[in-house]
Amino acid sequence: MMRAATVAFLLVSSVAQASPATDLGDAIRAYEAGDLTQARKSLAGVTPEAIENDDYLYWVRGMIELRDGKPAEAKQAFAALGKQSGSRFAKEVPWRLADCEWEAGNRKAAAKLYGTLVAADSAGDHGDVGTARFRIAQATGSAAAYRAFALSHPGHPLAARAIEELHKLGAPDFTATERIERAKALTVAHLWDDAVAELSLLGGKQTKELARQRDYWLATTLFKMRRRYGEAGKLYLSVYKDMGGNAAEAMFHGARALSRADQDGEAIRWYEKVVATYPSSDFAPEAAYLAGWLEFNRNNYQAAIAPLEASLAKYPKSKWVDDALWFLGLSHYFLGEWKSARTRWEALEKRGGSLEGGKGAYWLSRLDEKLDQGDAAIERYRKLVARYPFSWYACLARARLAARGVQVGPFGVDQPTPKGAKLAEKVDERLASDDLIERADELIAAGLITDAGEELRRGEKPFLARHDRGAAFAMLLDRYRKAGNFNRPWMLAVSHHGGALNGPPEGDARRWWEHAYPRAYRELVEQHEHLGANPEGYLYSIMRKESGFNPHDLSYADAQGLLQMIPATTRRVAKELALPYDAGRLYEPEFNVMTGSWYIGKMLQKFKGQVPIGAGSFNSGPRPVMKWLDQWGDREIDEFVELVPYTQTREYMKKVTENVARYQYLYQNVVYDQPLTVDKAYQVNRLTY
Repeated sequence: MMRAATVAFLLVSSVAQASPATDLGDAIRAYEAGDLTQARKSLAGVTPEAIENDDYLYWVRGMIELRDGKPAEAKQAFAALGKQSGSRFAKEVPWRLADCEWEAGNRKAAAKLYGTLVAADSAGDHGDVGTARFRIAQATGSAAAYRAFALSHPGHPLAARAIEELHKLGAPDFTATERIERAKALTVAHLWDDAVAELSLLGGKQTKELARQRDYWLATTLFKMRRRYGEAGKLYLSVYKDMGGNAAEAMFHGARALSRADQDGEAIRWYEKVVATYPSSDFAPEAAYLAGWLEFNRNNYQAAIAPLEASLAKYPKSKWVDDALWFLGLSHYFLGEWKSARTRWEALEKRGGSLEGGKGAYWLSRLDEKLDQGDAAIERYRKLVARYPFSWYACLARARLAARGVQVGPFGVDQPTPKGAKLAEKVDERLASDDLIERADELIAAGLITDAGEELRRGEKPFLARHDRGAAFAMLLDRYRKAGNFNRPWMLAVSHHGGALNGPPEGDARRWWEHAYPRAYRELVEQHEHLGANPEGYLYSIMRKESGFNPHDLSYADAQGLLQMIPATTRRVAKELALPYDAGRLYEPEFNVMTGSWYIGKMLQKFKGQVPIGAGSFNSGPRPVMKWLDQWGDREIDEFVELVPYTQTREYMKKVTENVARYQYLYQNVVYDQPLTVDKAYQVNRLTY
């Protein structure tokens, strides 16, 4: 189990009185620090009868004995753990029992147990399949088993030892086919550089089929590592004809790679070829849409219209219809063809849904203004604000109304009424006698706050069913906070507020708001937000969008922790702040907030405090934003944001602005006013990373 000390734990532990619960917590922390002597000492007086979480006691006893080379004692503890009904450790027990057999020297018995577990694919977070397979190979002494391990787990810490054993057994070197298999496994594990290195070892002249596989997987690896896109595109397109049923996929990804290498003209040509050559493939509808979208993205609005219309005609039921309608309308809009734009956006509006918080309604209102239908525009803007308060488009609508001399509040009406589900004002401590809360309270007292949050999450649904929902939610949210967990209350509030977030934060609604928009890790934020001169509420707004207040969050792009800082960026920031940096520090809340505060605030300052633009620069990096400002900085903010070519960044700008508006209203009683003009004159400094 992975745990992290937090401010909440430090506060709890500093005043905790000695008890079986605190002894249990001390023992687990000592074990994880490798101090087995202290761990045993802490557990000396703890009995299963003295605590609610006896499964934690059995678990740590077993782990201490196992690490201390006493497998018989460990086995006894794990056997007792296996009898605990509903324990979170239940799936871990079979793995630990296999480990006990291994440490006891019963290697054949252990190998049999490992084999059953591996075959059942039951590892999850409970067992290390790679280690299990390596031990199976050790038990049998089989070159085939070592080879199978080295092929399926080439990135495992024991992989080098497996290769050493193969050499000792006189096994032949890996074949070209096997090296490709290893490279595929490394790519799946995101070990991109290792995968490229493995493919480079093929050497010599290969058969046409092996050369095809090598080039395809090299292209895939280069594409996924987000480097050398041009090379990846050429490789994909050199092999697609020989890919059989995967030919359309290879051609499509080749076009995508060329586009990301800023070769849009070539990418468009290949997208069109996907549609012409493989019109019934799963990739053809997206290729048809992207051929038009890339023209739009190159500011060729007239050239974008024909391919976007063709995509609608050829694939009228594809998942890309909404996007095609939107960019068709926007193309006509930028060409001044108001009526044609309206036709497309009205078709989009009829497809239902919120249209991303009012996008359709807002831009139809803009068309009303362009067509001198001022009253219709005002009415539509008002309805948008009332339906989607604080959203990006509601902020824009309020700004447009203000420009016409019409003032409306953030809810679109003069006297908004609080809404939402019931949420008790005070925690009913009588619910603390519930088994779930008793277990959580004990873990909190022990300083095992991450575990307390996990137990609450596992038991929250039946807990809500056992009690009045308003009182039960209040209890759960209170205990999550005491466990230092802001992520789960945020998720619960967003899912169960019953409309509270669409009305003023008063009464029950305010309590939902405070959990949906918490001042998470407030002590750290207030201590360090000055490092980047961040305005009040801004770091919370970024944190909410980035990690949902989860300090252990990891993105596909290797962004880490509360503010999702990238390691490469953090190294440079840490140097600016004279802080030591090593892998893993970004999962420490304070380090993450310190480095994130400096960088995020500097990004906002670089772009003159403009919230959507500063936020966008954190998401995409400053260089693209500087380029976009140079291109489109003379446009108003609504058009500027819609022209941002990175979909993720475009939507990020909108969502962070909404978060800022809500945080300001909730905690400062300030109504956020979004400026319509753009200041294109960014700071020219060395902060370009």
